[in-house]
Amino acid sequence: MRMLLILLMAAALAAGGFLTRPDEAAHRANADKVLGERRGGFDVGDLIDDVLAPALNERKFEDMFVATRYTVNSGGTPVLECLGLFGQFMCSQPGAK
Repeated sequence: MRMLLILLMAAALAAGGFLTRPDEAAHRANADKVLGERRGGFDVGDLIDDVLAPALNERKFEDMFVATRYTVNSGGTPVLECLGLFGQFMCSQPGAK
């Protein structure tokens, strides 16, 4: 009986994660906000990024059924990696340890 209850709770948790995972548009908006905060707000670099972003920034969205991952690369090096679960985001810089 205890095992059945644990399995039901795990299934409910997985279903909640599946139904509330962020989509690509939400990840893009969050990544733009985080990158803007790291630069300290608006600057000339924002204008350059708007013009050169398609050539320099490679953005990758991965759906892992319960969670989602969004990675921003610039010139082949990862700049930002965000995990989304239950409508929340956890972002980090992959090279910073």
